[in-house]
Amino acid sequence: MSLSKIVFLLFLLTNGRNCEEPRCSKYDFEEKVLEKMVRIEFQMERLKLEVEQCVNRVENIKTEVSDQMKTKQQELENGFETSMIEVGNVTSEVRAKLLELQNFKDMAVTPTVTFKARLNENTAVLGGRIIVFPTVVFREGGAYNTDTGKFTASVNGTFMFSIAFCVYIKKYFVVNIMIDGNNYSAPLIYGDDGRGCSSADTVAIVTAGQDVWVEAQTGSSTGDIIYQDKYRWNTFSGTLINRL
Repeated sequence: MSLSKIVFLLFLLTNGRNCEEPRCSKYDFEEKVLEKMVRIEFQMERLKLEVEQCVNRVENIKTEVSDQMKTKQQELENGFETSMIEVGNVTSEVRAKLLELQNFKDMAVTPTVTFKARLNENTAVLGGRIIVFPTVVFREGGAYNTDTGKFTASVNGTFMFSIAFCVYIKKYFVVNIMIDGNNYSAPLIYGDDGRGCSSADTVAIVTAGQDVWVEAQTGSSTGDIIYQDKYRWNTFSGTLINRL
């Protein structure tokens, strides 16, 4: 072998050892960078998944809360409507009770119904005629008519009616307290030596709208029988004792 060939082989061997890849070559760096990028991408994917799961949980909670709020709102609305209905029912019951109490009060409280009327002068008495008392002494809540001589009851109730007459000496007549045509009292009024006065009364249950009057049963067609002056009054009176 020639010297030149030997030198060339030595050069190749020397350069072959010197051209081995060092440990910190660019390939090693790129491999490490690629490995880090893969790890980062994996972490990003995992983080993305966790974010998506978190967003889903938030959306689920939001939907759940919204549904609960709607349910509560509906319950409140239903409860309000129910409460309003109950309040309306209670209001109706209270009004009914108040009306009942008012009716009870009206029934419990006896109104003032009373009157008294008198004659103005000496009077003849004719049998079967109504004796009209033209002058009202007092009248409260009643309906005594000075034209007809009749009292008309305004309420149902128990009434007391009284009459008083003064007659001339030794004259007399029979008088009736009439209620809707029925006789409730028939006293004989007689004049003694002192021109005395007599009275009579009756208690009767009278219905609203019924009439009460004084009627002579027997009398004289000539001359005055009833005597009237400032000390002797001939009267017809009535008063409500109890409302029915």
